Amino acid sequence: MVAAPPPLSQATPPTAPGPRFRLLLTEDRDHPNEHWTRQLGHLLEPMGVESHIASSAREALAVVKEITIHAAVIDLATPTEEGELGDASGGLWLLEVLHRLPHHPPVVVVNSRSWSQAQIQRALQDAMRLGAFSVVNRPVRMEVLLQTFRRVVEMHYHGQWPA
Repeated sequence: MVAAPPPLSQATPPTAPGPRFRLLLTEDRDHPNEHWTRQLGHLLEPMGVESHIASSAREALAVVKEITIHAAVIDLATPTEEGELGDASGGLWLLEVLHRLPHHPPVVVVNSRSWSQAQIQRALQDAMRLGAFSVVNRPVRMEVLLQTFRRVVEMHYHGQWPA
C-alpha cells in the first residue's frame, strides 16, 4: 500500500536552490536603479545569478575574498578607493588582481567615454594583455551586455552554470 502524500497544509515547501552563478559588477560611482549595473542584476536574478556591485576596486576585492566569483564586468573608470574619481588605475588594478587568481573569472571591461582616445587605447591594450574576455563600449546597451554574458557562459562554462 502506498502512503498518501501529506495534506498541502503540512507539506514542507521545497528549498530554493542558492545562486548558481556569482557576478561581480563594478561602477565608476554610485548610480541610481536605472543604471546598467542594477538592471543587469535584476534581469539575471531569476536565472540564479547573484550580482555583487562594488563602487571601488578595494570594495570589489573584499567581495572576491569572501565568495567565489564566476564572472566580472569591470568599469575601467572604477576608482581604487571609495570616494575617489574614477581613472584607469582602479579598474586595471582589479583586472590584474583577478587575473592572478588560481581560477580567475572571465572579465568583461567597460571603457570610459570621459577619457581621451589615447587613454582609452592604452587602457584597452592593458586590459587585453591582462586577459579581458571582451570590451563593452559606452553608452552600455543592455542587449550587448546580455549577449556578452551568454558568450561568457558558453565559452568558459560550456553552456552550463558552474557547479
